[in-house]
Amino acid sequence: MEPRFETIPPRGAPEYTRPPDGAYEIESDPEYRRHQAVDHVISERLINHITGRGPRQATLYGNTPSRRCFAGVLADQYRYREAQEEDDSFQNFAKDVSPFSIGLKFQVDPDDISGIDIEVTPQAKLFYQRLPTYNEQERFGEVGSGRYDDAAMTPEEREAMADGGTSSLEDQTMLSVYERLDPDFETVSISGTDLRDAARLRQVEEYSLTATFDEARNEYARADRVLCEPASGVNEWDAEEVPGEALTDEEAFEEHLADNFSDQPKPALWRAKVRVVARQRDDGNISVSISLVNTHGESIETDTKPDNDWQAHLYDAGLSVTAESPVFRSFPSEEIRDHYQYDGNIYGIGENCSVERIGSDPVTGLRTNSVPIYQQPKYHSRETNSRGTIEAPFKELAHGDIDSVLENIQDEMEIALKQYRDVRGDILAGDKTDEAAEKFEETLEEFAGERDRFQQGRELIQSDERVQAAFRALNETFDSLGDKYEKWRLFQIVFIVMSIPDIVEQADPERDIDTSLDVADVIYFPTGGGKTEAYLGLVVMTAFHDRLRGKNHGMTALTKFPLRLLSLQQLQRITDVLCRAEVVRRNHDEMGGDGFSVGYFVGQQNTPNKTYDKSYSGSDTNNVELAKEDSDLQDEWLTVPDCPFCEEDGTVELTGDLDRMRIVHECTNSDCPEVQEQGGETAELPIYITDEEVYRYTPTFVVSTIDKIAIVGWQRRMRSLFGQVKNYCPKHGYTGESECLVADGNSYGSQFQCDNQNLESVETTDPPSILIQDELHLLREEFGAFDSHYETFIQELINRYTDGRWNMKVVAATATIKGAQNQVNALYWRDSNTFPTAGPRLHQSFYAYEDPHELGRRMIGAIPRTISRTLAINSIIRERAMIVQELQADLSELEDAIHELNESVVGGPLDFPESEPDRHELLKKLLKQYEVQVSYNIAKTRSDMLQRTVQQMINEQLEAFGDPYHTLRSVALTGETDMDVVRDSLSRLEADDPVRPIDIVIATSMISHGVDVNKLNFISFFGMPRNTAEYIQAYSRVGRKHSGSVFVLFDAMRARDRSHYTRFEHYHRYQDLLVEATPLERWAQFAIDRTMPGVIVGLFLQYYDFVLEGQTEKRLYMFDGFNEAFEADLITRRDALDFVLRAYSVTEEQETEWADIHGMNLYRDRIEDQFDKVWDRLLDDPLSKDGRGEFIANVVEGDSDDEHGPMNSLRDIDRQVDIVPNRYSTYVVESLKQGDH
Repeated sequence: MEPRFETIPPRGAPEYTRPPDGAYEIESDPEYRRHQAVDHVISERLINHITGRGPRQATLYGNTPSRRCFAGVLADQYRYREAQEEDDSFQNFAKDVSPFSIGLKFQVDPDDISGIDIEVTPQAKLFYQRLPTYNEQERFGEVGSGRYDDAAMTPEEREAMADGGTSSLEDQTMLSVYERLDPDFETVSISGTDLRDAARLRQVEEYSLTATFDEARNEYARADRVLCEPASGVNEWDAEEVPGEALTDEEAFEEHLADNFSDQPKPALWRAKVRVVARQRDDGNISVSISLVNTHGESIETDTKPDNDWQAHLYDAGLSVTAESPVFRSFPSEEIRDHYQYDGNIYGIGENCSVERIGSDPVTGLRTNSVPIYQQPKYHSRETNSRGTIEAPFKELAHGDIDSVLENIQDEMEIALKQYRDVRGDILAGDKTDEAAEKFEETLEEFAGERDRFQQGRELIQSDERVQAAFRALNETFDSLGDKYEKWRLFQIVFIVMSIPDIVEQADPERDIDTSLDVADVIYFPTGGGKTEAYLGLVVMTAFHDRLRGKNHGMTALTKFPLRLLSLQQLQRITDVLCRAEVVRRNHDEMGGDGFSVGYFVGQQNTPNKTYDKSYSGSDTNNVELAKEDSDLQDEWLTVPDCPFCEEDGTVELTGDLDRMRIVHECTNSDCPEVQEQGGETAELPIYITDEEVYRYTPTFVVSTIDKIAIVGWQRRMRSLFGQVKNYCPKHGYTGESECLVADGNSYGSQFQCDNQNLESVETTDPPSILIQDELHLLREEFGAFDSHYETFIQELINRYTDGRWNMKVVAATATIKGAQNQVNALYWRDSNTFPTAGPRLHQSFYAYEDPHELGRRMIGAIPRTISRTLAINSIIRERAMIVQELQADLSELEDAIHELNESVVGGPLDFPESEPDRHELLKKLLKQYEVQVSYNIAKTRSDMLQRTVQQMINEQLEAFGDPYHTLRSVALTGETDMDVVRDSLSRLEADDPVRPIDIVIATSMISHGVDVNKLNFISFFGMPRNTAEYIQAYSRVGRKHSGSVFVLFDAMRARDRSHYTRFEHYHRYQDLLVEATPLERWAQFAIDRTMPGVIVGLFLQYYDFVLEGQTEKRLYMFDGFNEAFEADLITRRDALDFVLRAYSVTEEQETEWADIHGMNLYRDRIEDQFDKVWDRLLDDPLSKDGRGEFIANVVEGDSDDEHGPMNSLRDIDRQVDIVPNRYSTYVVESLKQGDH
């Protein structure tokens, strides 16, 4: 069968520049095709609803068609021209009016059109209003302005909804009924000669469509029960009021209509023409614009003013343009020509619409589309080939011949590299520029570099016993995770193996190994593609390698996420793997030391910072005790609900251990292997969720938010995470000081303080090996600038600890990025390497490919033309929910709709069960995957409004309609949503059959990252997000496993929205190219002012206090200790300044070829100036600091607005102020609490 998508290369192309052979075949498993079919039925019905297409829209009940069929409407010009004449009201009116023309623009070569006719076929639907029958009025009269306000109905379909009719004694408004006409438009032929003449003479050609509309008016005149003018002496309002006595029977009802309406039908004012504008271009081609124009109202002096929209509006309007030979030329794009992967063939640009091609090779025509659709193929990691030589099974790598597997992959990389070179001529053929050729060569070099790094890693696995043992243990770990995955995705195994030289050289810098430690590896792969498992695999192998080389405790890796939801979502996955790795470690006697563990280091918005919160007012908070006794807090602080050892859902509970001052996650499943291993009724899980426990137990893998990095300027205990420990308390863990951290009387109540005076002395250990930054693209603007200073501070701090011996490996991950090199330079002061390398063809490479048949997402766009966007998004949400609910109530209807689908839509056999009960049970399960909607909002205020709309409008309507409809259960996921609500919502979404199901998730950008739920398969956008990266990240929440749909409701008043709408297909096809570069300026003018205090104080807390403990009477984190050390020359201004300059990477030896030397010099001067200001404040008498105490972080904060202290978080941009209520504000707050507003 031919590929579903025309962008798929032919099967005869070189193997690694196209999908694998098996992908061209129709899969025997029909599951994905069944999901595609169900999603298609739902989406098509939704599109029909908003355009007026399809049999269900042939008769409409309720409000005017303009209120329902809001896409592709051409308004008449009467009100526009009327407002234009009045002038004062024109500007306001012009913003709201629907367009009265729709068309497309293309270009032709004048030589190509000699003797050729261009055929233009308009299309439009018309509606007219008729009088209701008695049965219709009886059944639908009361709710005619409800459901029927926004949907198509037929009496037969809705008869089941009738509840016995309405009381004959109640007055009603006459039900509005609209019938659709589908006129057959004649084709307009335009000769090539006429086009050339029009271009030469700059004439506008117009072609009347009078005959078509005359025939439509004749059909209207022949129709039954058309709406007529009111009878003589009756006004329109009275005519449409039906008194109760007229509803007693059909005779009375008809008599009422006869008395109130004349026999003069409302006039049908439909009129339109085809307008052709041809112009000669500078390049010799002819630019042609062809439009369908609603011409009624062009002259308000002679045209009749419509009483109702239906009299003059055209619905689902558009046109197609075809030619008998390929005359259509693509528009040139210099940017596209500079990129070798993109063909750049844009053949048409829409006017108030999008444009789609007719035919592909060659293009034989173009057509307008008011609801454009782009079909995005499923993107797969390449996991096999025809020879089976790129497969990397966990089991074979754990217990079998490792080198045979890796040698095969290396050989295939050589084959791919040769194939890349072989297609160079084809790829760069045509009008590609020298820049495109250079980029192609760079791709070849980058891929060759990946091959070389992979080869070196493979050789180390062969030659180094420790490396091989760690690599086998890694694969043993992943093999134990179950049957869900049995092998690595190709890019994952290549990444892990090619990173091995970095890990080995890091621990043993004397070895002669060519590494990339000075380069940050950026894993760039689509959402859901397995980036987390790639870096997680590297972390697990490194943890095993640490134990094998004698690092028996301490952090191996730190991963940072920009958002708390991301870290929460990833924590369960990371814990699952680390706990399995711990089981493997126990089975290897040579891997001694502490067990593997996970730290959750995110701040008190999620979990407590401390186990004991001591208050100087005497009202201490013992969080361990609360974890043991408070059920609400147990639920709130539970971060890993499912046991990673037994894999049972919901068996983990939270408790407290007062003896060890631990907040404990424990599995309560008596059959859990870990419970049996520990020999009790429950098993403690190796998870630490408070900052304090993370410092004390230095977990193997710490999961953090980016904001936490600023804590180096406040919390001296953080140094233990960098290996700077001195002692070990068997009860309370490690300490970077001379006493147990729980012995601190300033932090713990006396009854909980540790009294152990005989701590075990321990050596400092190596700093973490790997620093991981997930969702790299979110480190932007001032947030990214602040982080960049702390990133290089941490590296310089580690240089101090290790005399420059230790260089952390930096790994970043993202699904959307542009300008990674500049961003990585700014953040880490390193070069970057983006992995995996792209292939010669778009989305076709050695590592991954677009599937020829499997649909990933159906992207749908629309602009509401006759109603507000708010009403339009409400209609989308309500109608889609009702479509699903209707199909759930009538599975036979869904079955029939699927059978009617074209084979090209289905893509192969569906193989439904033979028996009807089995078929319906399967259809029910399929529909469950499409129940939940996501509504994405750019602003939280809009999200709040929609939440109210769902409750107060949509649900009231659904409730009024009765069976088979039910109200929508909604949740809001925004940046302000409490984490316990987030956890509960995700749990309900992921459950197969939740007690409290969710129908709609109303979200902001908070949902764009880390929400991986298979049941999310529809998302609607209220306008385009601010940038393409945000859009991609948001829509990637849907269609992760099954085919899904994305609906974008564009804003007609925003130029960016209009551009994306009119170029809908190309925008989505070229999205990677259109992702905006991440704005991040390391040398931001005021960034230094905010980060300098934290950098200086961090130096004292993390370094001086550690190395000078015991050499001064007072500790260095207090002013007196600093002052004593300064007076004794233990700390000098020069030494501190040298550290700070290196921490900001502005010394001469840190200059690089890509650095802005001028900017560095300016910044160095500013750093020295700011350093002096902070240093001078440090030397001031702290008693003058207005009671802020002697803690050094407080001392550096001055009294003026520009004399900042250390940042509390990277979002801590402005100075905080106290807000003190007075009696007036207290009254307002209390009134709001009580709902008195």
